[in-house]
Amino acid sequence: MTMSPLYGWGLWGTCLQEIEQKEVDLVSVKTHVEIRGFVAQVSSSLTYLNNYKDPLQVRYKVPVDEGAAVYKFEAHLDGRTITAHCMEKKAAEKVYKDAVKAGQTAVLAREDSNSSDVLNLLLGNLPPGTQAELKLSLVMELKVQTDGGVSFVLPTFLKPRYSPANSPANSFHDTEEIAKGQNIMFVRKQYAYEVKARVVGAHRIAQITSHSELLSVDISEDALSAEVSQCRSSNYDRDWTMLIYYADPYKTHVLRETGDRSGVGLMKDDLLMVNLFPEVPASSFSNKNEVIFVVDRSGSMQGETMQSARATLLLFLKSLPVGCFFNIVSFGSSFSFLFPSGSEMYNEETLAKASALQQNMQADMGGTEIFQPFKAIYSQPPKAGYARQILLISDGSVWNVDQMTELVSRHAHESRVFAVGIGHGASTSLIRGVARAGKGRSEMVFQQDKIQHKVMGLVTSMLQDSVHNVRVSCEVEPTSRVRLVPKVPPIIFGGQHLILYARIPADTVVKSVNIQGSLSSKDLNFVVKDSDIKVVHDEEMSLHRLAARAQINQWQVDQEEDISDDMISLSLATGVISRLTALVGVDHEGNAVAREEKQDCMPHMMMKSRRCGGARLRPMFGSQPKSALFGCSQPESAQAYQACRGSSKVSSDSVQACWGSSKVSSDSVQPADGDPLMAIVSKQRFDGSWLLEDVAELCGVACAVLGERNPAKTEAAWATALALALLEKRHAEARDQWSLLATKARAFLSGCQEDAQALAEAARALLEARP
Repeated sequence: MTMSPLYGWGLWGTCLQEIEQKEVDLVSVKTHVEIRGFVAQVSSSLTYLNNYKDPLQVRYKVPVDEGAAVYKFEAHLDGRTITAHCMEKKAAEKVYKDAVKAGQTAVLAREDSNSSDVLNLLLGNLPPGTQAELKLSLVMELKVQTDGGVSFVLPTFLKPRYSPANSPANSFHDTEEIAKGQNIMFVRKQYAYEVKARVVGAHRIAQITSHSELLSVDISEDALSAEVSQCRSSNYDRDWTMLIYYADPYKTHVLRETGDRSGVGLMKDDLLMVNLFPEVPASSFSNKNEVIFVVDRSGSMQGETMQSARATLLLFLKSLPVGCFFNIVSFGSSFSFLFPSGSEMYNEETLAKASALQQNMQADMGGTEIFQPFKAIYSQPPKAGYARQILLISDGSVWNVDQMTELVSRHAHESRVFAVGIGHGASTSLIRGVARAGKGRSEMVFQQDKIQHKVMGLVTSMLQDSVHNVRVSCEVEPTSRVRLVPKVPPIIFGGQHLILYARIPADTVVKSVNIQGSLSSKDLNFVVKDSDIKVVHDEEMSLHRLAARAQINQWQVDQEEDISDDMISLSLATGVISRLTALVGVDHEGNAVAREEKQDCMPHMMMKSRRCGGARLRPMFGSQPKSALFGCSQPESAQAYQACRGSSKVSSDSVQACWGSSKVSSDSVQPADGDPLMAIVSKQRFDGSWLLEDVAELCGVACAVLGERNPAKTEAAWATALALALLEKRHAEARDQWSLLATKARAFLSGCQEDAQALAEAARALLEARP
């Protein structure tokens, strides 16, 4: 396994005339964000100065959301503007290299060849004594989270990324350019970092907050707009986040963006963006699942992250339905299965083994080698008659994303994949890519206390049967062809935010949009009426570019043959870069800079390496800098990281049908990490029940006293009713975390032939009588 070169991150430069290390003066980083409903338009600029006597070759890496459509890149210097244009990638690279060789100032923006959530940006021949401002524009789609908030994340943080030793991603990026390269130039000085945002649109704003920044928020009197700014400078060791809570986030929201009548392809037509929150019937949830929990136990998961992962695993284990199969895979530099021979039936014995693993789980398995455990999972056939679901939890970032998504895609017909990315700097390309390839869904988590919340939402989606034969149709007048973008129908999960795009001929009127599918033996039909559609005009063509990015991402997952020409054509028409295209611009007005060719000055240094915990790490030049675009930083714990390598709207009642009931003896799970909620959860038995002595301990009441007040036929039924009442009383705000295990408990009560309502009232009355 190889750590990616640390000096490849952030802003850096080379000087062709000098061989000693230089520093780049980054003056400021400014970002303006405009959010309209579920779309964010982002414009960021860097201003920096060349204080040297020679021209600089400036290169930097910048993190972006893998779903963001990057479409504009320009440089401003000496009163001139260099505007980049989208070209086929190799052609763009040639234009850039020829311009730099001729002494012209030029810019180039391209996706990293191994990960779509990293951009490589270059500015060639920045003249001596010149201040340059670089501007990058992109558009992102925003989704409603499980708690109803609309999450905006501005990636500003890059972690070290890992590659398997034999991975094609193992080689250093841009080798040709820096082999002649000359000296790394870091940003060391503190610089101004400013983010301002504006929220506008048809949604009334209830609240705007952040879990990473202290914000100043001014919401208008009609609550339809807000101005947001920072109250203090941002740190560079985390992503910049903001949560917008609308008063009606689950309302169907449809926009029709007018096209460019002089444009070509996608840009010429109107573009429909549908935001929908489909509900599914209770019968769509099944216990015929084989669930495999894949947990990252690499060294970077230490501390609160691992503690949250343990609590999440406990909730996961207690929420499994009777009759399913399950397994747990731990991975780091190596991997291990709880049940090496394959998933086993969920029962008292297997739960006890899993609970023992959960209690002792530590972040002690080294690096983030994610490919091999997935390969091992797929080498075992799914259980006959059971749908295999894989849930990945990781904070890691890796370079072999394409290798992972290709593997997951090959097995998507037999295994769905769901994924949770933990913490700032986690790769959206990895987490969202494997979920898209595996026909599941994903969540990114930035607060430790939100991990359980989001994972349990994913578990709910996992237990839902797949919606098959999804079809999208539009009724338009006059009758015309309407094309879905991407052409692959969307994946539907009950209560989750569904976004889809469609091309609409400009001279038509949309009467309705119909989304149909089959779930088990039932037909589903979701209808969007013409009254839900709002026509918008946007000079930036934001929705068109988002649709293009969605199509590009889908092509990259599908691994289709002969789509290169289509991808390039779409990219050129919309300006949205892909792995096959790039943005390039040349300053034809400025004077050419003088260049003196030198012999290669670093080839031997670049070939050196050192060993650390079994991994081969390339040398890091100089002391560790803070370097950035959008405040992008090398994490302060990077060297330690190297060393240690060695509310879903679906209610709980809607899944009642998938839980079986069986009466067996209890398992002995200890409270998890001192968490009061986990203490209650840990005492639940695999069949959904609790023991009276355990509930007495949790309530602080003598077991004999509870026994005397027992109105039930059995002690276990009374204890279970009390445990449910305790969850309601003490942890109502965390209902989404324990709703599935509560559903299993109610199924147990139903199997006991008890009056569940009467027991619940008696349990609540007893607890209310106590202080």
